[in-house]
Amino acid sequence: MYLTNKTDYSLRVVIFLLKSSDKKVKIQEMSDFFKIPKNHLKVIVSQLSRLNIIITSTGVYGGIELNPKALNMKLGEFVTKIENFHIVECFNEQDNKCVISGRCKLKGILIKANKSFLATMNESTLRDLK
Repeated sequence: MYLTNKTDYSLRVVIFLLKSSDKKVKIQEMSDFFKIPKNHLKVIVSQLSRLNIIITSTGVYGGIELNPKALNMKLGEFVTKIENFHIVECFNEQDNKCVISGRCKLKGILIKANKSFLATMNESTLRDLK
């Protein structure tokens, strides 16, 4: 299993905000800390905001903070909101072009592995990353 940079960066943003819970954070601050381009973080922050995981505000006193309601979100739930879990093409029924999909047992094994991964992730919440 491989998590994309998008998921990695999203988790880093959440962890950074958890560690900075007493103040609002600027994107530039996270960019400097993680050595991640500011434009990449803007995309991540925008998505996390749309998902109501973080709260953003503009202006001199603006910044980013975690939405307290998101602290109890399970990590598996978080990751599935960010990540595409179509590990192989047959996971996506609409685009499935595999000629052996009707006889292949691999899909069932991968589905089981995926469920196990998410079950393990769901044993923890975002709050547990602090």
